[in-house]
Amino acid sequence: MQNLGRKIQQSCEDLASKALQISNKGTHFFQQNQYSYQKNVHENLLFLFGEYLISMDESIKDDFIKFANIYGQQTISNGSSMDESINFIYTSRFVLIEFLENEITNKTISVEILFKVIKIVEPIFQLISNTIMSHHHDNLSTTKFALDESNKDLKTTLKELSDLRNALNQATIFSISDNNDKMVYVNDNFCTLYKYGKEELIGNSHWMLFSDCHTKEFFDEIWQTIQRGEVWTGEILNKAKDGTIYCVDTTMVPFIDQNGKTYQHISIQYDVTEKKKAEEMLLKTEKLSMVGELAAGIAHEIRNPLTTIKGFVQLLAESEKGKNYSNTILEEIERINFIVNEFMVFAKPHTTYFSRCNIIEIIKSVLKFLEPEALLKNVIIETNFSSSDLWISGEKNQLRQVFLNILKNAIEATMPYGGTVKIYVERLNNEIVISIEDNGSGMTEEQVKKIGEPFYTTKETGNGLGLMVSYKIIHNHKGIIQVESIPDIGTKFVLSFPSYENQ
Repeated sequence: MQNLGRKIQQSCEDLASKALQISNKGTHFFQQNQYSYQKNVHENLLFLFGEYLISMDESIKDDFIKFANIYGQQTISNGSSMDESINFIYTSRFVLIEFLENEITNKTISVEILFKVIKIVEPIFQLISNTIMSHHHDNLSTTKFALDESNKDLKTTLKELSDLRNALNQATIFSISDNNDKMVYVNDNFCTLYKYGKEELIGNSHWMLFSDCHTKEFFDEIWQTIQRGEVWTGEILNKAKDGTIYCVDTTMVPFIDQNGKTYQHISIQYDVTEKKKAEEMLLKTEKLSMVGELAAGIAHEIRNPLTTIKGFVQLLAESEKGKNYSNTILEEIERINFIVNEFMVFAKPHTTYFSRCNIIEIIKSVLKFLEPEALLKNVIIETNFSSSDLWISGEKNQLRQVFLNILKNAIEATMPYGGTVKIYVERLNNEIVISIEDNGSGMTEEQVKKIGEPFYTTKETGNGLGLMVSYKIIHNHKGIIQVESIPDIGTKFVLSFPSYENQ
């Protein structure tokens, strides 16, 4: 038995090569670049078996178990199945039995020795197989636990998504559209607002809600934003089936595929029609209030050219050279016409339509309008424009109202002794920055914090609506307003808007 064990150890390299050829015919569960590792597995197992036959030391069985533990862990990490792992080991058994049969044929061992060795071989290989199977069973248990945990997380995620969808359906006007802007899902709130049935909306484009209140370029910009994979937010005027126009605060979120292409998008809307009506009422109230406050200045300004006209008319009546004065009379009449036109801006509503606006021209027109009041109150207005053409995207009438509010407040802040109002306009990077500064009574820090709140005012006759409306207009123009003030020194308003070129 000892001689047979030594012979197996001496032949283990050849036997391992033969076993490797057999195992690689049926499976390739190891990569080809692991050839030396596969061969070592067979060599180590056969050498260990020879050692056991030599010494018949039972402690060597522990070495077989250690071998099986290392081998079992390695096959799991390589992604081998349990059957592949055990079949690979049993090729060592096959070449070992074949080796013994050759020894019988060569009459170097007896049949009795052969049966004794086989009785030893079978329990050892069974021990190795059981150890390997134990590793795979443990791995299956771990995998099953991980799958159970993943399923639990998946159920939780699906529940959260379901809750989110229910929340969106309950609280918003919600729709899903494909890459051709065809609606594939609309919720009940969507149908209720626009008075269409789901069967009328599904498969149709959002163009069926077109209200003629926006240009084609407006919707082209929305579509291009979505196609770039960016979120679009803004207000849209849509028309319901019965012709009613609704203003909806809209957020459109694109869904991107693995190639970075938009394949569908969701639209989350809120009906802000009543809110917009309330804002329009506030604007109307502010305009009416402003008309009353400016009436005295306008009346004074109109009286001056009328006095001039009256005087020249009297001269015409007395002199044959009256034609020499006709140009002067016409200029004064034109001046009255300009003042009346400017006054009417605040007396009639205007459709909000953003266009390219020269901020310098707007400020100059407001200054011309306020000249009479500034003269009456002994206020000097100084301007410093870095250019005569500084453009932003906006609505001219609303911007006039903003500058009229702020400049009128600056003029009144210098009362009762008069003072100076300075206006600076310049381009800083991609923004147009307007600074309006007075040397009037100023405000405390607490008063500055409350500016823009409804009905808050520091003037005895004010109503607090002017700056509140101005703040809203500036926000709608994507602008920013900042206020700095020191009591008894003065106040500075700084407005910044994106330049037209960067819109």
